[in-house]
Amino acid sequence: MNRFKTLMLREWMQHQRGWLILVALPILIVLVAGIAGHAQVNFADHEDEVPTPLVVALGVTVGIAALTFVLAWGAALLQSPGLARRDIQDRSVEFWLSLPVGHAQSLGAMLLMHLLVLPWAALGVGLAAGLLVSLPLVAKVFGIGAWFALPWVTALAAVVALALRLTLGLLLATLWLSPLILGTMAASAWLKRWGVPAVAGVVVVGGTLLDRIYGNPIVWEVLRSLGSHASRALIAAERDKGPKGLVIESADQIDGVLAVAPHWLLIDAGHALAALASPTFVAALAAGALGFALLVLRRQRGA
Repeated sequence: MNRFKTLMLREWMQHQRGWLILVALPILIVLVAGIAGHAQVNFADHEDEVPTPLVVALGVTVGIAALTFVLAWGAALLQSPGLARRDIQDRSVEFWLSLPVGHAQSLGAMLLMHLLVLPWAALGVGLAAGLLVSLPLVAKVFGIGAWFALPWVTALAAVVALALRLTLGLLLATLWLSPLILGTMAASAWLKRWGVPAVAGVVVVGGTLLDRIYGNPIVWEVLRSLGSHASRALIAAERDKGPKGLVIESADQIDGVLAVAPHWLLIDAGHALAALASPTFVAALAAGALGFALLVLRRQRGA
C-alpha cells in the first residue's frame, strides 16, 4: 500500500504545476469577471425577476465547482492516450522496471490519479472556492450581511449531497467508459502516435461499413449506449422521471428545491448503482480489463 501511495505521489509531483493552474484559472476568471463585470440571472417566464442573494451564492458556488470539475476530467480524458507512452518516451520506464513494483500497480496509480483523484480534487476545490468567491459577489450587489443571512444549513446540505453524488458518478461513468479510455490507451501504447488515429479509423470506417452495407448499426449503438449509461451514471440516472420539485421556475422555489435535493440525489445514486446489474456493464468491464491487460503487457516488454 505504501508503494502504491508513493506511485500516486509521483504523479502529483510530476503534474502538480499544470493541475494547479488548471484548477485555479477558472476560479480566478469567475472572481475577476464577477467583481468587474455584470451578470443577469433570469428564470423561465420571469425575465424581469431579480436574482436573490441565495441564487447568486449557489450559482457561483455550483458554477465554479462544475467548471473546474469538467475541465479537470476533460483534460484527463484528452491526455490519457499520451499517458500510455509517457514513461517509454522519457525513458523512465527503465527506472520503474528496476523497482519491486508490479506493472499493474504503476499503471493503476497513474490511471487513478488522472481519471479520478484529479477530478475529485478539482470538484472539492471548486466548491470551497465557490463559497469564498460568492461572498464578495453577493456583498457587491446585496451587501455583506445578505451573505451571512443565507440559509447555509439547507444550502450546504444540498451542495454536499451534490458533491457526493458527482464523486460516485465520476467513478461509475469512468467504469462505463473504460473500454474507450483503456482501449485508446492500449492502442497508443502499441501503435505509438498512430494509436488514436487507428482507433478512430476503425470505429468510423467499420461502423459506417456495417451500417450502410449490412444494415447493422452495432458500432453506433454501442457508442451511444456507453455514452448514455456514463452520463446517467454521472448525474440524473432517472432524468426522465425526476421530481417536479427540482424544476426551478422562480427564485421563490429555491428553498423548496434545496430541501428535497439531498433525498433526490440519494435516490438517484441508487438508480445509478442499480444500472450496474446489467450484461452491458459486465461487457464494458471485460473490455476495459482487456485494454488494461494490453497496457500491462506492453509495459512488460519495456521498449
